[in-house]
Amino acid sequence: MFRRLGRCGVLQRALYVQVVRPGGRRRWVLVGLGFDAADPIAVTLTVGGPGVDQIVWRFARRLLAEGTRRPVGLGDVRVRPAVAAGEAALALRLSSPSGIAEFELPAREVVAFLWRSFTMVPADAEVNRIDWTAELRFLPGGPDAPPGSALRRRARGRFPAGPRHAGA
Repeated sequence: MFRRLGRCGVLQRALYVQVVRPGGRRRWVLVGLGFDAADPIAVTLTVGGPGVDQIVWRFARRLLAEGTRRPVGLGDVRVRPAVAAGEAALALRLSSPSGIAEFELPAREVVAFLWRSFTMVPADAEVNRIDWTAELRFLPGGPDAPPGSALRRRARGRFPAGPRHAGA
């Protein structure tokens, strides 16, 4: 069941998935898929339910979508199509310094979640929805950099006031 949270533009989907343990042993766990239209490039995967320590992974929505068709990902997050118990699934591998977790997610439910997220914010409109000022404010030379910082002084006046377009 899909659930929209109080904030407009937030989508969550809770589902039970299998964790594949060393030796091929499997265990069912509760995970939550999340999407926030204010951060349209990312999805979240929250492992663990209420009352337990939760682990939250944030990765590209496009990575999850492309993983429904072919193996994708390098490094910490990898996704590929799979078959689990005769049903279409997604194999999701997450790695961190503390270990590796491999999940099998039901493909039909993940695709439905992605479809709903893309109806909220289409793929070609993602970058237009990002508040770039908020994203960049803590970078050296950004508006929240200390006033006397050398990087801020150097950055000021170095770039044109706004973007220039051909024919403008």
